[in-house]
Amino acid sequence: ISETISFPCINIKSPKFSISAKMASLLHLQFIFLIAFLLISTAISNNCSSSPAPISGNTHFADCTDLPSLKSSLHWTYNSTNSTLAIAFAAPLPSSDGWISWGINPIKPSMIGTQCLIAFKASNGSMIVNTYDLTSYTSITQTDKLLFKVLNSKAEYSNGVMQILATLVLPSNMTTVNQVWQVGPAVKDGTPVAHKFDPDNLKSKGTLNLTTSSGGDGKNATAPVPAGGGGQSDNKTGGSSRIWSNNTSFYVFIMFLGVLFF
Repeated sequence: ISETISFPCINIKSPKFSISAKMASLLHLQFIFLIAFLLISTAISNNCSSSPAPISGNTHFADCTDLPSLKSSLHWTYNSTNSTLAIAFAAPLPSSDGWISWGINPIKPSMIGTQCLIAFKASNGSMIVNTYDLTSYTSITQTDKLLFKVLNSKAEYSNGVMQILATLVLPSNMTTVNQVWQVGPAVKDGTPVAHKFDPDNLKSKGTLNLTTSSGGDGKNATAPVPAGGGGQSDNKTGGSSRIWSNNTSFYVFIMFLGVLFF
């Protein structure tokens, strides 16, 4: 008579090995979620962590900067060959009926003397971009006679953030511009109401160096034209800028390494 002797311990997995496997699997999953979060954050950010304009993801620019006030950002491409400057200025609105503005002062970085584009929602809900000459702290004058020519412009709005996209023709051989930006609380009878005079509002000015470019020296960059839609436009084109999406490529590479080695 033969007896079969079993050894239960042979078929029992080591608790230590089981726990280690579960921890590795959990870490792997957390790593994937982390990379996915970084990718999503990069895609929807409202600053210079992404090369596209914050709202119009299909419009790319050679350069961008986080402006030092009003939680705003500026994307731009400068073409020295034809002196065109394409910009996307974005800032959160102080109220749903508010306005945003970006402009150039030909003399110095100051509000008085600035020629600007102001965007806001009309009473019918459409987006409007008008050009103004800021002649005093209490009044503004709507005008088409500016230092620069506006080839096209439009405004967009999403999740509390408004954006101006425009292509401007600057005087030739201009290497720097005195930029002034602003946000306001409301629009009354089609005219923007005066903004606050808080410290953040008063320091919304600076100098933009057009010859310094993170995407190149600017000589080969061409100005992208904002996508069609609301706002002003004379349908003139300006080409498209080179696209540098280093952040997204980096995160995709990290995700690949995570899948490969975990």
